[in-house]
Amino acid sequence: MRRRWAAAGLVVLLAGCGGLPRSSDVVSGSRVVDDPRTGLLQVIPDGPERGAAPVDVVRGFLLAGAASQDDHAVAREFLTAAAAQTWRADASTTIVTAVPDLSLVSRTSTEAVVAVDATATATLDAGGHYVEDPPGTRVQRRLRLVLQDGQWRLADPGDGTTITGLDASRTLRPFPVYFATGGPAPQLLGDVRWFGYDGSTATRIVRALLEGASPWLAPGVVSGAPRGTHLRVGTVPVAAGTATVDLSDAAKDADPAQRLLLLAQLRASLTELPGVLEVVVTVDGAELSRAGSQGGAGAADLPRTSVPADGRLVLLGPQGLSRWDRQALQPVAGTGPGLELTGGASHPAAAPDADAYAVLTDEGRVVRVQAPGGPLEAAVSGRGTLVPPSVDRFGWVWTAPTAPGQSPLVVPVAAPETPAAVVQAPAEGLGGQLVQARVSRDGVRLLVVVRDDAGAVHVRVHGIVRDSAGRPLRLGPATADLAPGAVDVLDAAWLSGDQLVLLERDAAGRTAPVLAQVSGPSTRLPAVAGAVSVAGGPGERDVVVGTADGQLLTRSGADWIPVAPGRDPAYPG
Repeated sequence: MRRRWAAAGLVVLLAGCGGLPRSSDVVSGSRVVDDPRTGLLQVIPDGPERGAAPVDVVRGFLLAGAASQDDHAVAREFLTAAAAQTWRADASTTIVTAVPDLSLVSRTSTEAVVAVDATATATLDAGGHYVEDPPGTRVQRRLRLVLQDGQWRLADPGDGTTITGLDASRTLRPFPVYFATGGPAPQLLGDVRWFGYDGSTATRIVRALLEGASPWLAPGVVSGAPRGTHLRVGTVPVAAGTATVDLSDAAKDADPAQRLLLLAQLRASLTELPGVLEVVVTVDGAELSRAGSQGGAGAADLPRTSVPADGRLVLLGPQGLSRWDRQALQPVAGTGPGLELTGGASHPAAAPDADAYAVLTDEGRVVRVQAPGGPLEAAVSGRGTLVPPSVDRFGWVWTAPTAPGQSPLVVPVAAPETPAAVVQAPAEGLGGQLVQARVSRDGVRLLVVVRDDAGAVHVRVHGIVRDSAGRPLRLGPATADLAPGAVDVLDAAWLSGDQLVLLERDAAGRTAPVLAQVSGPSTRLPAVAGAVSVAGGPGERDVVVGTADGQLLTRSGADWIPVAPGRDPAYPG
């Protein structure tokens, strides 16, 4: 797991920031060195030069923002003494395509104003949430400098930092902060945050954990940290492979089950850090437990969310509803006629952990469900056209009417004749007409594609609130738009963790899969002519595209090659 996140931090960001200038001015005034602890690069910036002009001081300050060592100590050298004390470097990070354009607006004998202009690609907030900006987003600010001891220094820098995508790829990494899924059979689910790796990273991870899950996810997950729990001494030191977490006395309010969960969360979150093998947790200085990689007294080992044991694709093939194991197509017994490649059915789905299926029939107006060992029977009908079904790990089939203002519907796989139940939408609604609704394999998140009244498409994720038996009750608030600027999204699926694959169509009609993240940058894969559907497995190489002429394609280098006849592929879930 740790290697996966390290690779994501370096490779995905580089891919997501294509087209960045590679001229030397991007790192002018800075040195870049390898950090053997992380496998990443560290930016070592220069401090201000004596006699530097206002524009040069601002440029140096912006470049130094990529170096978080010692609480951005070098960047603070470009500020006045007062501003250096109050500047909140970690309040936000704006990622821009290149070093901003700078121009001197005004200058007197004691004050100067410098204009900053750049194109932003993403923003990170204080909690490490990574949100992509719509294409063409501009960052324009005016920064005031004053003379201090004969040197120009920034008096009003504004909280946060501004760094280039190139420096972001060198210094930022994604870290999952773990919480437990709601409902039965809890699992640990990573709420991904982006931080620079330095001596404060362990502290930032624990603070994020104690502050709670992201607002959109919080209704669907559980934390073992009692309300008001915080770090007693403000930092999490790491020495000799051990991270020590000293909590305030509010942690004493945790019951035994909460305490075990909190220990599991801390262990899972902190051992993602390179070199952290053991986690010691204390409350007001008294050791609560020791949670190491080999287990420890009182440590709980909740499973982390994982891919289904049966990783075969489900699809509509020449012989009807079928599974594909990358070698051959295998028809699903008992599903009956009418599901052939040329029939009127579409968009099959398979349960993650059982031989249960759902499929759209009757030109998209009926969802039919096959319970394990049973026949394929109508489950949802009479509500107009429906979005493609999705089956969660708790045994519920999801769909929704495509009419505006409608909410998701669920029926149990074990009793498809049961009247469909409505899953309550958040108070602010879903933001438009539902086009797609896909449940994540952990059962806690719902990916939706909606079209608003103006025809624009939006991709968001909602947390799912369930009762103790796993029945879906309502949806929490949404994430930010995960595909800002997308012209159209034809299909969508989960990959693994917080990664998604979207089949986007641009203004010229070209279709291509796009790897997106709930918190993180997106990457566009090579275009696929005639693509109409997409399936996402455990990783990027498991993306399968379905074409309008009934072929399934997988990637081979930069090419897409046909591997089997079929349409509307989907992995379990």
